[in-house]
Amino acid sequence: MDLSKITQLDGFISANGAFDPRTFLLSSVTVGEAAAVSLLFWPQFTEYRGGVFLKFLFEEQAVDNWFGELKGDLHAVESVVNHVHLWDAIVSKSSAEYQVLSELAIRVGEMWMAALGMAFPAMRFLVTVTDEDTDYGPTISFHSV
Repeated sequence: MDLSKITQLDGFISANGAFDPRTFLLSSVTVGEAAAVSLLFWPQFTEYRGGVFLKFLFEEQAVDNWFGELKGDLHAVESVVNHVHLWDAIVSKSSAEYQVLSELAIRVGEMWMAALGMAFPAMRFLVTVTDEDTDYGPTISFHSV
């Protein structure tokens, strides 16, 4: 990721382009903010009706409604319920920030895949990351396969 155009990081990137996140984080991020970000980047999961769902999005009644709406298609239900638009959690204020957010979505998708693999080693999952004009910014989802 090219962080050099992110104005918030001015003064934290050295002349040779190196960036040590510790200094920036120490001066800019609280423990609460870091904990919240960690739950988005490395989420916890809940199992329900044979599916795996992001714990922070799981609502039993909503999942039941989706099972009805999608005629019991487990993979479709998982994909819909586990659908996260990064714009709903992280604001990008410039085109440079949007570019980094788009790249960050890929990294978050990789973290979700690793977290799913650790939590459910006997299962397989498909994690999707999109940033289409037809969607609402960088979007991540997953379902079991």
